[in-house]
Amino acid sequence: MNYQGFKFHLMQDKRKSKNTINKPIMLLWLGHIISHAGDAIYQISLPWLILELTDSKTSTSLVAVSVYLPAVLFSLMAGVIGDRFDRRGVMIFSDGARMLFVGSLVAYLLNGGTEPLIIGTFAFTVSTFGTLFYPARDALIPSLVKPEQLTSTNAFISTSGQLAHLSGPVLAGALFAWVGLNHLFTIDADSFSVSMICIALISKKHITIQQEKEPATHIHQLKEGLQFVRKKGDLAGLITLTAVNNLFIMGPAMVGTPIFVREVLNLDFGAYAMIEAHMAGGMLAGTLFIWRFGKKINRSRVLFWGMVLDGLTYSLLYYIGNYEATKILLFIHGIGIPMITVSRTTIIQSVVPDRLRGRIFSMVSMAVIGFTALSSGLVGPLAEVVPISTIFLVIGVGAALCGVIGLNSRGIMKMEKKSG
Repeated sequence: MNYQGFKFHLMQDKRKSKNTINKPIMLLWLGHIISHAGDAIYQISLPWLILELTDSKTSTSLVAVSVYLPAVLFSLMAGVIGDRFDRRGVMIFSDGARMLFVGSLVAYLLNGGTEPLIIGTFAFTVSTFGTLFYPARDALIPSLVKPEQLTSTNAFISTSGQLAHLSGPVLAGALFAWVGLNHLFTIDADSFSVSMICIALISKKHITIQQEKEPATHIHQLKEGLQFVRKKGDLAGLITLTAVNNLFIMGPAMVGTPIFVREVLNLDFGAYAMIEAHMAGGMLAGTLFIWRFGKKINRSRVLFWGMVLDGLTYSLLYYIGNYEATKILLFIHGIGIPMITVSRTTIIQSVVPDRLRGRIFSMVSMAVIGFTALSSGLVGPLAEVVPISTIFLVIGVGAALCGVIGLNSRGIMKMEKKSG
């Protein structure tokens, strides 16, 4: 990654402004790259752990549901919390709670625990506290930079995830033989402490927009956020397409990929980790593309072409039974992911008032992670009776169609211009 290029881009307006945006963004990025590396290890280790313990696709699918179900249940209220309280404090609390419960999962496994229901309960609890983090973070970022820097800043922050998901699976594959599967979760628990320290070091003096402290109740604030989306029909359409796209794509991505590696490629955990690393490499390439050209391209167009690419590349897995070809295809697939996520985040940051951002991002989180839970719950049982390659073919077409619908929606394509 051209780190100095990113740094220069974020600092180039410093001469024109007394607000220092370099330090808090760099701290956020540093904390993210460590904690995301731990998360990447956790995300590929958990389904593999259940497959190893049970050899059941349905059990693996149900545990995956436990990871994503909290988004359905708690995301909306998490957004209210992010708008009502200090967003830095919310993020620190989220990291601390996740560190505690991932550590508790490790203790359970080291003491001989093998019950999928208990492992799923730990995963559910970790994800419950995780629902607080990202709506608060995405709502905080516009308070740390100028509006014209949002696209580059979101792309820069996104690289922490891509670099982490590039290195995380590689580390997991290398450390698996050294520390064992159980202690891969220990690494994730430790990574949260670094994130907590980095966020704590972001001084409030760097936050240029302060949230309005409202006397209204949590329920009133929740209703206010829902009413805002209802009135903004194009925003509601964007969130709906996000939900449907994730219903198609995310279950096969999270549950189907390890099944594909085991059953179609007939390979082991190390191969699975390398395939995930190649996808992360594609994500990094896609992010660098957005960083370089994001200001020149319509963000909505980038978002929906990303959905098309996201879906079609998974469909092609139907025709693939080769390890090297799978790595190349998943690399290309990864390019589309930041085209979706970075563009969508920047659009919402641009059109939603500061005091409502936490609630709107919580709705996006529910659309993404909540429908991932539903999708994950369907894939395991379906894969018991339908070849996983066939599942990839069908869901890929459905996901790509979401992008086609978005590209033909004039309101969503012009949403930023109308808000300005």
